[in-house]
Amino acid sequence: MSDENPLVRTFLIADIRGYTRFTQEHGDEASAALAARFSEIVHDGVEVRGGQLIELRGDEALAVFDSARQAIRAAVDLQSQFAEATDMVSNCPIKVGIGIDSGEAIKLQDGSFRGAALNVAARLCALAQGGEIIVSEGTSHLAGRVPGLRYVDRGRAHLKGIADTVRLIRVAAESEPQPQPSILMFFGKPGRIGWRVAAGVILIAAATAAAVVYLTAGNNGEPSSGASTRPGGGSTTVSEPTHLAPANDVVALIPSSLSKGCVKQTVADIGAVATAVCLPPAGAKGFHPDRWQVSIYPSGAAVRAAFEAERQRQSLGRNTGRCNSLSWGGEGAWAHGPGKPGGRRLCYFDGDDAVIVWTHERHGQPNHRDVLGIAREGGSDHVRLIGWWTFAHHLIGKVE
Repeated sequence: MSDENPLVRTFLIADIRGYTRFTQEHGDEASAALAARFSEIVHDGVEVRGGQLIELRGDEALAVFDSARQAIRAAVDLQSQFAEATDMVSNCPIKVGIGIDSGEAIKLQDGSFRGAALNVAARLCALAQGGEIIVSEGTSHLAGRVPGLRYVDRGRAHLKGIADTVRLIRVAAESEPQPQPSILMFFGKPGRIGWRVAAGVILIAAATAAAVVYLTAGNNGEPSSGASTRPGGGSTTVSEPTHLAPANDVVALIPSSLSKGCVKQTVADIGAVATAVCLPPAGAKGFHPDRWQVSIYPSGAAVRAAFEAERQRQSLGRNTGRCNSLSWGGEGAWAHGPGKPGGRRLCYFDGDDAVIVWTHERHGQPNHRDVLGIAREGGSDHVRLIGWWTFAHHLIGKVE
């Protein structure tokens, strides 16, 4: 028997990242202590926000709430407690991904629930990195604005077993830095910058654009198609114009063979011009990373700075270690071939996830952009991930 009139409920699923690998490296006793601490935090965090812990299986927890807002608050509380516990005990890293969805669900006599919202919450949890909270669009609408928090749109994605695409929303603290506004945003802050200065910026940009057109165009303002006239007659042969890489259309920099399942984020990653997130497309054949993304940066210096920050976060020395099917953990340059620099790459394990981060730099080529990519694959499956990256990184970041 079950409920005749199912209610709208909000489901929270939390999962420890890297639990299996932690057990292999530290043994059963250490993993049992990790699971016990996880259980203690989850019990208290769910209960204080009015939720009910339905199921707890070592490294995974399922809870239900009558209020979407309370579920989100509970998730934020839990992530704070997990981070604090990790800081207190260095060999007990509780890196947890949390997924939340809301919808009608039937409660069975044994206390369990059945409903599509549980499946969506599980998929969102699988996509969340350690320390992340990802909620569905429906949950964010039900909760409304939560003081101290904001919602970051990560675009739409196909989730395994879900027919329609789902919009991914990351819950972030209001204090978390946001991407810097563009020049046009000056007009949205009256009093911050005079209209004459703003107009001057636009005029300079327009003059620069006009100069580029003048220098690269023929007599009628059209791009040169192979020859230009020299004073006094004669001609000079020039190369065919190359396709220009778009300034902010990041999906256009991903070849069609790879771009299925890729969506542009509404808000780019910090410091980036645009970011696209890619998930395995529905019905896809062959290998696809569990999750990968590409960001356009405004310059070579900017993309190198972003890469350097990631290298330092992972405590990897420059030009150390290896990233291949036999060894995973290192940093170094990659090239298109002898004398043809491409960018840099680093790889590491994040719990059970194999992760590779790379740059594909423009190096003055008009059909390239300065991009940074990040791909991850669960199950520590770096062998298939490096196989995918080996061909993909040469293609991502340029137009043909």
